[in-house]
Amino acid sequence: MPSKDSVIDSGIAKESGSQHLQLEDDPRWQLTQRIAASGTFTKSSLLSGFLLYICERALTGRMDEISEHKIGVHVFGRRSSYNPSEDNIVRNYARQLRQRLDHYFETEGRSEELRLSIPLGKYVPAFNPAQATGTIPKETTIVEPQFSATLQPPAAAPVAAPIVEKRSYRLLLILAALLVLLVSGAIAWWFIQRIPKTPPDPLHPLWAQLFNKTHQTFLVPSDDGIVMFQNLTGHSVHLSEYINRDYLTLNLPRQTDAANMADLDKQRYTSVTDLNAVLRFSRLPEAKPDRFIVRYARELQMDDLKNGNAILLGSSFSNPWVELFQKSMNFEFEYRPHPNDSTIINQHPASGELPVYTNDALAPSHQTYAVIALLPNLNNSGWVLIVEGLTMAGTQAAEDTLFDHEAMRPILEKANAGNGTLKPFEILIETRSFGSNSPQAQIIASRFYSPVSM
Repeated sequence: MPSKDSVIDSGIAKESGSQHLQLEDDPRWQLTQRIAASGTFTKSSLLSGFLLYICERALTGRMDEISEHKIGVHVFGRRSSYNPSEDNIVRNYARQLRQRLDHYFETEGRSEELRLSIPLGKYVPAFNPAQATGTIPKETTIVEPQFSATLQPPAAAPVAAPIVEKRSYRLLLILAALLVLLVSGAIAWWFIQRIPKTPPDPLHPLWAQLFNKTHQTFLVPSDDGIVMFQNLTGHSVHLSEYINRDYLTLNLPRQTDAANMADLDKQRYTSVTDLNAVLRFSRLPEAKPDRFIVRYARELQMDDLKNGNAILLGSSFSNPWVELFQKSMNFEFEYRPHPNDSTIINQHPASGELPVYTNDALAPSHQTYAVIALLPNLNNSGWVLIVEGLTMAGTQAAEDTLFDHEAMRPILEKANAGNGTLKPFEILIETRSFGSNSPQAQIIASRFYSPVSM
């Protein structure tokens, strides 16, 4: 898979020199370069590459190259055979690009004479003059008051008694209306006080940290296609192979059907357990639709884990992106050829804890384990929540525990950093499962780390 820099270079830097000489003097291209080099865009090479690609194509008249498919290939490194209707990465990044452009012109670029925007439903950029402020619109007119030139005789003086009587009547009506309002307000207040108050959600600090106004939050369910691939071939797929699709070039065992293997790579398989978790997260009041994105594991980008918040469902066996954080965790998963033989290594056992936690695969209601971890993202600019289990039953136990107010309340109280945020933490969960269900779960160990400054 080509690197981000090579993708951008191939889309922009290799064009003819004459076109670029013309662009250098174009104020629209100069604006584009200032935006791409601004603090708003330098943190994301994909967004700046996206912007440079579509603007360069538009300003050199190559509108036919500004399509969702070609952007996916040239900017995001997708294969030429990829289907945009199945892979929405371009649409997701276009939404982020529009938001970053709005932010730029509200902050660093507020004095720019031109405005650059990406109209909704399109990818061709629009350049427009900045609207002047403080001017009177042309449509505004001042109407002079009209006076009658005809003198009218003075009206007869009203009789005093009827005026006094009329005013008294109006005053009584006003006082009566005020009295009714006061009585109604008192009754309403009395009823409101008798309504039981809903206690605050003890999980709100966690949700508020994961879903905020300054970051996109990516919810990444497990890739069960890669799980089936590993179970069928006996080959453990690491993140580097997963990103570059190198595992697809392996010599497969004789009994393996190559067509079915290719299908595992094309289709998007995930578990019902993770689908239920997606629904639970989407219903949270803190999860605003414009910043909450469900992204399949194969479509996630490294930039997403550097600059955004993320919720990773599943362990490194089913969601290889977890591998980026595993080495910094105390409870580290270790997978073996048979999933039921996999373990969790306790790097620094505390008093009463075991150094290794292993699935009890022989018992009918065997024990299995799971971990929930809140950690900084790769740039220490956001947060990543990992919800992983040794088995599907373990992952379900972790997801159920995460939404259990009574179970999580003491954890979040200990993780309170004192400034309205939570410290990084890990918790180890034990559950007894029947099949793929986990009816009983309990937190058996926890770790809390120093607050992170962002």
